[in-house]
Amino acid sequence: MSRNPTIAALCSEFVAPKQVLHTIKLFNGLSNDNYLIKTAKQNYLFKCYKAHWPHIGLQAQTMLSQYNVCPKPIWLDEAHRHAAFTYIDGDIATNTYSLDLINKLARVHSCGITTPPMDIAKEVMYYSNSDIYQQYNTLIEHALSTLSTMPVDSGFCHNDLVKDNIIVNAQGMYLIDFEYAQTNDVYFDLAALAISLELNAKEEHTLLDEYKAQRKAQSSFYCSVEKLCYFKVVFLMLCIGWYEQRAVKSKANTLRAQLKQLVNCIKY
Repeated sequence: MSRNPTIAALCSEFVAPKQVLHTIKLFNGLSNDNYLIKTAKQNYLFKCYKAHWPHIGLQAQTMLSQYNVCPKPIWLDEAHRHAAFTYIDGDIATNTYSLDLINKLARVHSCGITTPPMDIAKEVMYYSNSDIYQQYNTLIEHALSTLSTMPVDSGFCHNDLVKDNIIVNAQGMYLIDFEYAQTNDVYFDLAALAISLELNAKEEHTLLDEYKAQRKAQSSFYCSVEKLCYFKVVFLMLCIGWYEQRAVKSKANTLRAQLKQLVNCIKY
């Protein structure tokens, strides 16, 4: 471990540079530069946003951190797109989840923050010239058409619920990285969870049942394995397009294999 004096100096608004023992660059994120800031008393996550300042996501994290859903923002510098958070120590999620996570996800979805809804069709069409869209355009268009006839289960969504954004420790499971948080159909998050954790058909049924039980006050939740399946198609297409655009072939290839397997289960 080492101490980068430049990074330590950038942290001076929330911790004295001389108190910083180590600055460790974290490499598990592609969208931003992240650093673990270690001091004798506590650790922090220092984040440098590359693309945009996630005002809504930071607002959500401030609110949801009160319920131990996610780390709390403790310092924000919008001008330079820097932010600091309490650091939650733990491991990235494996292919399992807990009721604690489902409870926290339901709390995110019902937190009361409302934004213009994500336009799924528009997001998909952004990749209309990509190889993945051209290869599966009939399936993708069928999925979008079918979803347009189904009830919408609107909520405030994380929108990037891959297991890299789920931290696990002895106290429970926590969500991180709310950069893409926005109002959306909650099935987008549920599909992301099912894909990232590689849930089988039985586990997906259980996921929907457990999620519905956590949304006690929202009995109108449309519990549908078919809807989940089509959202999985959309989520996979968007993720593959995103990774291939950035030449992250290993992740794209893994997701392509999942999409290929999913295609074999769909009649269209």
